Amino acid sequence: MAKKGIGIIGYGGFGEFIAKAWNQMDNARVVAVCDSDPNRNPGAGVAFYTNVDDFLTDKSVDIVSIATPPSSHKDLAIKTLRAGKHALVEKPLALTVEDAQEIKRVSEETGKLATVNFVIRWNPLVEMLKEIVDAQVLGKLRRVDLRNYAMQDTVPEGHWFWDPKVSGRIFLEHGVHFFDLASWMIESPAKDACAMTVERKPGMEDRVFASIKYENGVIGTFWHSFSRPRELETTTFHFAFDLGEIEVVGWIPLELGIWGWTNEAGLGKIEELLEGNEVVVDPVEPHKAHSSEFDYDVEYELNTVVEMGDEKLDVYAQSIRAVMADFIEAIDNPAHKMRITIDNAIEAVRTAEMATKAVK
Repeated sequence: MAKKGIGIIGYGGFGEFIAKAWNQMDNARVVAVCDSDPNRNPGAGVAFYTNVDDFLTDKSVDIVSIATPPSSHKDLAIKTLRAGKHALVEKPLALTVEDAQEIKRVSEETGKLATVNFVIRWNPLVEMLKEIVDAQVLGKLRRVDLRNYAMQDTVPEGHWFWDPKVSGRIFLEHGVHFFDLASWMIESPAKDACAMTVERKPGMEDRVFASIKYENGVIGTFWHSFSRPRELETTTFHFAFDLGEIEVVGWIPLELGIWGWTNEAGLGKIEELLEGNEVVVDPVEPHKAHSSEFDYDVEYELNTVVEMGDEKLDVYAQSIRAVMADFIEAIDNPAHKMRITIDNAIEAVRTAEMATKAVK
C-alpha cells in the first residue's frame, strides 16, 4: 500500500522528535506541519501551515498527530475527524471524560480512527512484563507502585503546565501514561481513589500522590513530582505479586528487575522471554507456597535484571514508530485491534479525573 501521509499540529521540540522517528518508517512520511510560530517551519519537502483549517484541507495528510497542550485536544481531534482524517492525540485524550467520550462519538460517526500515543505500552521491557503478569510467573498481581521524580527544568514557572485550565493538572497531563500502564497490567477498571497534593507556591502544585483501588482488588499508588534537578530525575514502577516483585526503571523503561519464586513452567517462560540474556536463578526445595488464598508450586528462586542495550531516545523513537505502525495497520485492516484503543485512552482520563476530584 502507498505510504500514509502524516501531518503534525504543534511543531515544538517534541513535534520535531516524532517527525524524525516517523520519517524512518517504510509506510509513513511526515508531509505537513501546522504551528502558530512561523519560525518553526520544517523546511523544504514538508508543507507548512499556521492555520489549522488550511492544514486540514491538505489532501496529502491521512493521519494527524496532535502535539499541542491538552486543553486543545478535544477541539482539534474533532476537527481532524470531521475533516476525514485519522487522529493520533498526545496524552491526555481530553481534559474530561465527557470530552473524551465526545471524541469517541465523532470517531464512530465519521468512521475515522482516534487514539492516544501511549508509547510505554510498546516498550520491549513493558511487553515482557505484560507476558510475565499474564502467565502468573510470580503468582497473582496484587499491587503497583509508581515513583516518578521528574525534573523541573522543562516546566519553568509560567509554563502552561502549571495552568489547570490548560493542562488539567499533573494526574491528567502526566499521570495518564502510568494509569494506562497500570490498567493494562491489572486488566480491571479503577473503582475508588484518594489523593493528596502539595503546592511549591500558590498556583504551582508540583507534588501529587494518589491511591487507586481497582475492581479486582489490586491497589495502585502513584507519586509524581516536578521538582528535581535534571541529573536526579528518576522513575520506577514496582509490581508486587503473591510470590515476588518486579521493578521497571525509567519512564522510558531501560531496566527490569525480577525477584521471587516460580515453578518449572514459570522458569521456562522467563527463559523464553530473556532468550540471549543471562537468567540468574537458584533451585529451591520443591514445596507448596501459600499466599493469600492460593497454593503455588515452587521450584526456583529468580533474581535477575534485564537491561536495554539501546540509548533512551532510540528506545523512545522505536516505541513511537510501533504506535504509528499499529495505527496504520488498524486503518488498513478494520479487523485489526489496536493495542491502545480510544477506550483505553478514556479509561486513563477517567482514572485521572477520579484522582483529581479525590483531592478536593
